[in-house]
Amino acid sequence: MKNKILKGSIIAFIFIICLMFITVGVSAESNSNNGTTIETLSKGGLSITYPSNWGYSEATSNYSIMAISKLDSIDAAGVSQVNINFEKQPLTMDFYTFINNTYRQMQYDSSFKLISSGDSMIAGKPALEYIYTSNDNGLEREHKAVWFEKGGQAYVIMYSAPLDQFESNLYVFDYIISDIQIT
Repeated sequence: MKNKILKGSIIAFIFIICLMFITVGVSAESNSNNGTTIETLSKGGLSITYPSNWGYSEATSNYSIMAISKLDSIDAAGVSQVNINFEKQPLTMDFYTFINNTYRQMQYDSSFKLISSGDSMIAGKPALEYIYTSNDNGLEREHKAVWFEKGGQAYVIMYSAPLDQFESNLYVFDYIISDIQIT
């Protein structure tokens, strides 16, 4: 009788262990999000987290401190079509005057169309948000830029994508903005 109870206990124990391994495996798979993990990048007074299907990239702006691009949007020439650029520029005037002058100059370009602008917040700091489109050699792109001031510098975080890819990738920009650390 004791052997039957012992065998039953061992079988139940093995069954529970197997069930735990299956549960942990399913849980780990759902947390990995199909192989996508969260990466961290810190540079120029900013620290961000972003999905691993995006990667660090080079930006062409002289004011760029870092840039990331969606890895599957890089074309044959090595240029990313979907990217987020982080810049900082020294302020030579009041922050709001600086930003207004920047967008006033852009309005003289016929390929620039302002969609919206207004107040925003980033990491508890007041910010300005601009959404606009541009046309570069027939490629129409949409942009979302969030500007803030820190230590006499104007920072901008700008997301850019072709019109047909803008909405589907906007969540990454919004996630970065909601989680950014300003040091």
